Amino acid sequence: MDDEIAALVVDNGSGMCKAGFAGDDAPRAVFPSIVGRPRHQVRNGRLISGC
Repeated sequence: MDDEIAALVVDNGSGMCKAGFAGDDAPRAVFPSIVGRPRHQVRNGRLISGC
């Protein structure tokens, strides 16, 4: 068992989120950053914009 503690590094960019451990050459996980809220809603079968 390895008792060394490694720091987790997270780069939450505007397009992609990357995560890995300090000292690694490349991120271990890369995935799209999806943050926000819907621009449109549907209420009673009608499209409402600007919500």
